[in-house]
Amino acid sequence: MTKTTLLINKLKNFQKSYFTLADLKKFYQDRGRNLPVIINRLVKQKKLIRLRKNYYTTTLSQVDWESLAIEILSPSYLSFEYALWKHGLISEIPARLTLATTKKSRTFIMPDNVFEYSHLNKRLFFGYKLEENSLMALPEKAYLDELYLISLKKRSLNLKSIDTKKLKKSLIKKWLKKYPIYTQRLVNNVLLKS
Repeated sequence: MTKTTLLINKLKNFQKSYFTLADLKKFYQDRGRNLPVIINRLVKQKKLIRLRKNYYTTTLSQVDWESLAIEILSPSYLSFEYALWKHGLISEIPARLTLATTKKSRTFIMPDNVFEYSHLNKRLFFGYKLEENSLMALPEKAYLDELYLISLKKRSLNLKSIDTKKLKKSLIKKWLKKYPIYTQRLVNNVLLKS
């Protein structure tokens, strides 16, 4: 069995659904010598799929996209439309994973997926928890994050499509104080007066 066949077999049994260049170095017997050449060869042979620079998988259908999105740009957590959908607050499946980050906004186009990161001020970076293998905004936080970007005219979503009956209004009122006045006005007009 060749070294590359051994490498591919080890990767198929790896505990994560994707792996980094650092992971590949651990598995490859020559400890990195010629590894970039071997990786390029395996990608051309379609035995490895390059997800992004230094991120790979053997099978796209097995990739844990949520965990990968959190790992690629840190700090970040799943929020906005994607989290609203995961929490059952909107019914339409988002076309991309939407995340909040304290870094600059950016979009990464992946094979079979798109990651959209939106900048939040550090004082607004809260209200998430670990769910399965990724950080997910609580329903109320995803709602506030969405309305924050809508109030900045950086997002558009039919607000009537959000099932607000599932939200804890007391938690929204508590967290809303941290948001700018224009977001507070929008939330008060849309949610708290209803």
